[in-house]
Amino acid sequence: MKKLSFLLILAFSLSSLQSQIVGVSNDKLVVVGAEVIGPKTFEFEPGFGYIWSTKTFDENGKLVSLNPENDSTQVLQALGFRFTYGFAKNFEIGTSITSDLNTFGLGIKYTFLEKEKNVLAAFLGTTFSNESDFVLRNIGIFGKTASVGGGFAYMAKFSEKLSLDIDVQYQNVFDIKQSYSDDLFSAAEIGYRFPKHVQLIGGFNFRYKHFKIDRPDAWLLTFNPGITVNPGKSFVMILYSPFDLIGRNVDKFNGLIFALTITLN
Repeated sequence: MKKLSFLLILAFSLSSLQSQIVGVSNDKLVVVGAEVIGPKTFEFEPGFGYIWSTKTFDENGKLVSLNPENDSTQVLQALGFRFTYGFAKNFEIGTSITSDLNTFGLGIKYTFLEKEKNVLAAFLGTTFSNESDFVLRNIGIFGKTASVGGGFAYMAKFSEKLSLDIDVQYQNVFDIKQSYSDDLFSAAEIGYRFPKHVQLIGGFNFRYKHFKIDRPDAWLLTFNPGITVNPGKSFVMILYSPFDLIGRNVDKFNGLIFALTITLN
């Protein structure tokens, strides 16, 4: 077995199509939530991810072995932390960082529409990474590449128990000399709340990377089933398993991700 270490920022499945806007809160698994945490409220969220792959999607979308010559498995694992603060009404700011300090991200989110059972928010963010498959040179303290992006999040509350969250995002990855890719992300998840504060969740997220260098574009569709459990007012446990379904020019992963959200008022 070939074992590799990699970065994790929750709200994305670990793959070469990362990363999305980080540091902002959510109510479900991967999708960015349209609601924000309350003013002067602080959220701390440690999370651990472990995923593995034995196959890759080729340029035709066909599954092939990672290494036809032997039975190798690629294992990616990492620990990450999110810190989010309710700066004002309808506005939050946050940051995410990996335990190895290779990736650091900042994000802000503003809820600008709350009407009956519909909520709409906008968010922006930037990420600095020392883990990059684009370039080999280092551009300083922030690492090899950076990204900036933004998007919108929408929530529909069908009832007190049933809700739907959707987000769409765009980002650009670059360094000090050139732009490397334009990326699109979208996720949708539906959740149903049971008694004893358990929420059953299922959804999909799609990622598309358009390279501006001599490299073919890549895309990936992932299914995310999971649960959130709220045993107390200040704690939420999140557990889900991403399963990559179809894609092109990207490895196929399965895995397990766990996070614990701690809220302080």
